[in-house]
Amino acid sequence: MFYLDNILIELIFVFLHFGVFIANYKIMNRTIMHPAVLFSLLWSVILLLHFVFSFTLLKELFPISLSTYFIFLIGVLSFSFGSFIETVLWQKKAPFNDNKYLSENEISLHLRLILLGVVILGLPLYIQATYRLFITSNIDDFFIGLRTELSYGDEDIGPTKYLLIFSFIVYAINLHSFLKEKKTINKVLCIVSLWLVIIYSIFYTGRTYFLIIVAIYMGLNHLGNKSFSIKKMIWLISIFMLVFITIGIIYGKGGNTEDSIKQNIEPAAQTTALYMVTSLNALEYELNDNFEVNYTGNHSLRFFRKIGERLNLIPNLKIDELVQPFVFVPYPTNVYTVYSPYIRDFGRVYAWLMMAFFGFIHTWLYYKALSIKDLRYSLYYSFLLFPLLISFFMDFYLTTISMWIQIIFFIELALYLNKFLIYRKMKNSVRKI
Repeated sequence: MFYLDNILIELIFVFLHFGVFIANYKIMNRTIMHPAVLFSLLWSVILLLHFVFSFTLLKELFPISLSTYFIFLIGVLSFSFGSFIETVLWQKKAPFNDNKYLSENEISLHLRLILLGVVILGLPLYIQATYRLFITSNIDDFFIGLRTELSYGDEDIGPTKYLLIFSFIVYAINLHSFLKEKKTINKVLCIVSLWLVIIYSIFYTGRTYFLIIVAIYMGLNHLGNKSFSIKKMIWLISIFMLVFITIGIIYGKGGNTEDSIKQNIEPAAQTTALYMVTSLNALEYELNDNFEVNYTGNHSLRFFRKIGERLNLIPNLKIDELVQPFVFVPYPTNVYTVYSPYIRDFGRVYAWLMMAFFGFIHTWLYYKALSIKDLRYSLYYSFLLFPLLISFFMDFYLTTISMWIQIIFFIELALYLNKFLIYRKMKNSVRKI
């Protein structure tokens, strides 16, 4: 009887989430890439997959309680509410199709060549740094040893690690230029920068970084190509899943390079299913394992606490590790969805308020990018799709502020250098006259 009740509860919440998605889709001008629409669709699909996998690939998966399902549903409603508030405010202060503004900060070809040159010249140094870190692991397999050190070691690859985020910026800029003007040179630069960012991501051993590439492509294609549809999105996600599984086999997660394709299918499929849905169960486990709200901000405000620790502003300050311990549901997992750090710090209401805030910010950037056609907002909107798309897995909003500081710094630096070069070119032209 309990088993049947749990199935019914899960199905009810799957339908409720899809109901929120359909409502958002109709309210938000039937645009799949609108943040509220995309967020509600994502969680609808994840809950549906959780239901399906519990009968197929993950038959031992523990059930989820009613209270945890409400966390997910209210989270989606909160995100949608924040998005709706910004939509109403935007429609009041500016016409939606106001295209009178033109972008004044398109990155010049010369600067794009310079930025790409930095990524190319930095790659050998980056690979060399990853190899040194692998040596310290004392593990025979390169990628397994490197991933172990990056995840659990006391050292990282040093200053060259900033080239990873920089390579994403360069790829995004070149993709934007290609979508705007499909010249041969723009196509070549876009393809080269894509391969470079893939290589950088492979050597950092984090498969989630490939989702940043997907987010950038989805965001910029939607803004620059009105024909970008849900069919193309499905095609793009399918390619990502194929890459995700392939890289996982290379890393020794969900397969083995020495086995045949047929032998790798089942473990790869099960591992992918684990990545997609066990985080929901992990949150359930966390909230029922003698859980208490700590009211310290030790997780969602971790970056600011680390600054306080390093500047000795707060004595005897304890900072928890970003990588969380494994729990068994009964499958092993150490990711707890986007809600975990916020609930642990200040409770459920804090988590829902943050979802509303993120929905508001996402939507503000979306309308800015869509109506003003400014490169700055286009890039920020596209990059911010990444934490949205991975929200079912873990938080990439506040817990990774250092990454967002890098993104903002490199985008603003590129725009500043571009403005400087344009000013210098105009000045020289005036002198010649």
